[in-house]
Amino acid sequence: MTDNLPGLRSCFTALTTLAVVSACGSPVQNPKAAAMHTVPHSQVLATSKTADSAEIFEALGEQAFTASPDELALLVETASQTAHGLGGLMPGDISEQLDGQMMAIREAVKRDDRADIALSAVEAFRLVVSRFPPDARIPLPVSYLDYAGFRMQADLKSVPIRWEDADAAMAYAREQWSAVESRVKDETLRVRFVNELAALESALVNRDELAASAAIIAELDSVDALESDFQSQ
Repeated sequence: MTDNLPGLRSCFTALTTLAVVSACGSPVQNPKAAAMHTVPHSQVLATSKTADSAEIFEALGEQAFTASPDELALLVETASQTAHGLGGLMPGDISEQLDGQMMAIREAVKRDDRADIALSAVEAFRLVVSRFPPDARIPLPVSYLDYAGFRMQADLKSVPIRWEDADAAMAYAREQWSAVESRVKDETLRVRFVNELAALESALVNRDELAASAAIIAELDSVDALESDFQSQ
């Protein structure tokens, strides 16, 4: 995702409606739930507004583990204002889910549970991304590859590591890649991404924290390259 905020990393038309699961009780979503929800064109937000909003939640998810209390408070407040601004622009079920994630974030802040903050922020990111127009230049599955990478990254930083959730997110990433692989024009990038997913999957199977963490960084960087590839088509 192209950054519009200083300091952010340059970074389903069916969407998986995800079931609620959480080891700590907050409404964190399972990326492998099966029900499908089609996004009508009339319920899709403008691309620029959605992208800007998604990056707010991306920033919170990425910085949740390292931000100082003051920095975290600012990130959460910005995310809260963003969610409020989107409320009337989204269909009721999606708006309610976004409100639920913000409630979970605020409760996690009270507990200083950085993992639940990150995971709920990642789910808020997914909800906002789901509003991307189906005919956007960057295909929706690419944005969901970003989501899967962010979720696995949060899983790996949790204590204890949420291996099973990371496995589910990995399977979801595989599905999204299958939906978009044939449309990638850069053959070198396509092969690289296949190899990176294989390395990530192997690291997760072997419960190798260091290798998995490095592979997730590589996956997220390559998602940026995928976005550039589609932008140039």
